[in-house]
Amino acid sequence: MIDKIKEELGKVFYPGKTNSVIKEGVIGNISIDDGVASIELLMKEDNANAIQILQKSIPSAIKNIEGVKDVNLIINLPKHDQEPPKLQHIRYILATTSGKGGVGKSTVSVNLAISLSKFGYKVGLLDADIYGPNIPRMMGIEGVPVALDPKNKDKILPIVKYGVKIISIGSMIPKDAAVIWRGPLINQVIKQFLNDVTWDELDFLIVDLPPGTGDAQLTLAQEAKVSGGVIVTTPQTVALDDAAKAYDFFVKLKVPVVGVIENMSYFVCPKCGYKADIFSHGGGKTFAQKVKIPFLGEIPIDIQIREGGDEGSPVSVSNPDSVVAKAFADAARSIIETLKNA
Repeated sequence: MIDKIKEELGKVFYPGKTNSVIKEGVIGNISIDDGVASIELLMKEDNANAIQILQKSIPSAIKNIEGVKDVNLIINLPKHDQEPPKLQHIRYILATTSGKGGVGKSTVSVNLAISLSKFGYKVGLLDADIYGPNIPRMMGIEGVPVALDPKNKDKILPIVKYGVKIISIGSMIPKDAAVIWRGPLINQVIKQFLNDVTWDELDFLIVDLPPGTGDAQLTLAQEAKVSGGVIVTTPQTVALDDAAKAYDFFVKLKVPVVGVIENMSYFVCPKCGYKADIFSHGGGKTFAQKVKIPFLGEIPIDIQIREGGDEGSPVSVSNPDSVVAKAFADAARSIIETLKNA
C-alpha cells in the first residue's frame, strides 16, 4: 500500500514548482496503522500558502486508495539556527489565536489588554488581522488617523485608548475598503507594526492574530520572540478541532502556550436564570487538560460583550464589575502568573 501511496504522491505538484512532492524531497516517512496513513511532510521553507495547499492536495490524492480510511499529515517546519530577536523595549509579547474564525478572539484580545492596563501595566495592542481588522471599532477609534512620530519621522505613533497603545491597518484605510494583498505584503505590514511603531517601553504587547495558521503567524514567530500564545475557542467540536491545529502550530514554532480560554461557554437567561450550553460546554477545559496547558477560564455569552464591541466600549470598560469583565480579569491574572513562573 505504501508503494501505491508514493505512486499517487508522485502526481501531486509542489505549489509553485514543476516537480512533484516526491521529486522535491518533501515526503518523509509513510506508515499505515489501522487504515490511517501517516505521511511526514518535510518543509524546506516557511511557506504558509504551500502548507495550506498541501494539507488539501495530499489527502485528496490518496483518500481513494483501497484500505486508506484517513490521512494524518505530520508537518515538520525547517529548523532555524537563530532564535527570533527579542524586542528590547517589550517585556512580554502575547499572541492570541483561534484556528477558527468567529469564536471571539478579538473580543478576548481587547479585554485582556484593558484588564492588564487596569492592573497598572504598560500595554500595546497590535491588530495583525490585516484582512479583517476589527480592533478600531471595538476600541472606539474608528476614523482616528494614525500620525508619524514628530521625533522620528520613520516611525508611526500608536493610537491610545483606555490606557492601551493600538496599531491597526484599519486605522490606515477607508472603513469599507477590502485589503487585497498577497502574503509578502501582509508579512511586511506585520514587520513594520513590530519595528516601526513608537511603542516605547511596554510590559505587554498583545498581538491579535487572524484565524488559522498562515503567513501572519509565521511572520510574527520569525520576527519577534513571542513570550506566549493564548488559544481562544468555543466549546463546539468544530472550533476545538481548529484550536488543536493552532496549538500544534505554536508547538512547531516553539512558542509556549500560556493557556486556553473558552469563549461563548454558556448562556444564562436574564429573565429566569436558566443556564443553556448553546455551543456545548467544557470542551476548552478538556482540551487544555489533554495537552497539559493552563485553562484560563470560561467567558459566557452576554449581550454586554456584543454591545461593548459594537459601540467601542469593551465590557471591561463599560461594566467592569460584571461577571464577564471579572472573567477577563481573572484570565489576565492567570497569564501573568504563568509568564512569571516560566
